Amino acid sequence: MSPDVYCYLQQGKKAKAVLAPSLGGWLLGYARSFEERWEEALYWSPAVVDRYPQEMYAGNPVLFPLVSKNRVGEREHHYAWEDRIYPLPQHGLARRRPWAVVRQEAEAVTLELTDDGDTRGVYPFSFRYRLTYRLEAGRLHWEQRVENPGPGPLPFSSGFHPYFYVPLGPAGRRTEGWVHLPRCRAVTPVGFWEKTRQTDRPPFDLSVNKPFEGTLFFTELERREVTLTDPTRGVGLRLNWEGAPAYRYLALWTRSPEAPFFCLEPWTALPNSFTTRDDLVVLEPGEVFQAAFWLDVERLEEKDLTTKNNN
Repeated sequence: MSPDVYCYLQQGKKAKAVLAPSLGGWLLGYARSFEERWEEALYWSPAVVDRYPQEMYAGNPVLFPLVSKNRVGEREHHYAWEDRIYPLPQHGLARRRPWAVVRQEAEAVTLELTDDGDTRGVYPFSFRYRLTYRLEAGRLHWEQRVENPGPGPLPFSSGFHPYFYVPLGPAGRRTEGWVHLPRCRAVTPVGFWEKTRQTDRPPFDLSVNKPFEGTLFFTELERREVTLTDPTRGVGLRLNWEGAPAYRYLALWTRSPEAPFFCLEPWTALPNSFTTRDDLVVLEPGEVFQAAFWLDVERLEEKDLTTKNNN
């Protein structure tokens, strides 16, 4: 992959990030420095990038205007709107489209995606989506802004799909890592997400080494924040989306216990959202949708390195 594909952010010796705007606005890397040692948070490699767009198991792909899959009758990867049926791939089109760089600084970049003739063939709506990534005090912040510049409604669901390293570095052990979730409700589908069942869960720790079928979903999180801990490395990741109230769901996924990544994904809706219309965002002309997130890598204290209820 040519180096000019990448966009680099650097905050002195504190933090750095790398993006590929022309490859779906793809955030590929974020790392913090502790005692001159860089701790990488997001899994990626040039070999993974070279497989784009057939495979995007890395970094933090953007999910828009659809999270997961949608189905109309027996037609998967389709949705209906105003008596017409359109094809739309899993997780939408944004991660497969080139984004424009509208502003670039040493510690921040703003990317933009807008509708065009190609997008309107499968998603007949006007939109202006701006995404700003910014390094501040070592943390990686990003702000999402979706605007409806068109004459009609703009429906969408949205999400982010970060692939976090497990273990966090060569000195870590995946078998001992866990994700901590606050008090929440577990969500399971009925049919193809036509309905759901929800179960209350107290705060708990989930092993990143435990195999599970498909994707796990949670909602009504007491706090929109989750942590991933690698006790053997003494490092943790903290993902916070308190500034994104419309992101009511968290999806957890990994390919297998042998995969080098674990995904913690804030979403505005559940699968099949264009069919159920549950939690579907619909902007009227001129309306704007905004959300804010941050990610941090932390060196952990002794009290943070033990868990008693690893599930």
